[in-house]
Amino acid sequence: MVAYHAIPFSLLHWTGLGRVVYDRLGANAYGNVWCGVTAVVPLLLCISAPSRSGLKLGTWKSQAKKVVGVCVLPIVLTAIVYPFTSQPFTGGPVGTWLISPAAQDLLFTGYLYGLLDVTFPGTISKRVRFHKAVLLTAAFFCLWHVPNFQTIMVSYVVFQLVYVFIGGAWILLARQLTGSILPGVVVHMAVNFLAWRGW
Repeated sequence: MVAYHAIPFSLLHWTGLGRVVYDRLGANAYGNVWCGVTAVVPLLLCISAPSRSGLKLGTWKSQAKKVVGVCVLPIVLTAIVYPFTSQPFTGGPVGTWLISPAAQDLLFTGYLYGLLDVTFPGTISKRVRFHKAVLLTAAFFCLWHVPNFQTIMVSYVVFQLVYVFIGGAWILLARQLTGSILPGVVVHMAVNFLAWRGW
């Protein structure tokens, strides 16, 4: 996970490319380039074990209604709740909703979930049919957002950590049901699009 930020930072900072993009094209363009470069590391990790990482369409036929239900709820809740927040992502770089969710889902919903599901197999209990990897991956995804305390209002980040953990676990159910990262990527993009668009 350190490489996710360290490699793009090194490429953009030490080569001077970041400064050129920022000076010539502005902060939003730099943000989009940053998002694009951060997608490289998780993509390489997932390609090393594509099936385990969910780089497939997966099994949908028997689970379609459950998967649609799992996917629609976070989008609807975001549309309802986000307008009442401080809306820190409104008007940011397009990569906020177009590139960053795909990069993060490659890393978390893809590579990390696949690795944790093999390392900690089985469900939480006989009654709670979530795979252990669902909660573990959601916890790591939540921790991933802790650095936002440096740039975003504290009250919003606390709110964000709660919904990222719960929403992440919820969406990881679609990964568990289908074996694919596709539902997670689509929902993450849709939720981030609503946050980026603002009201």
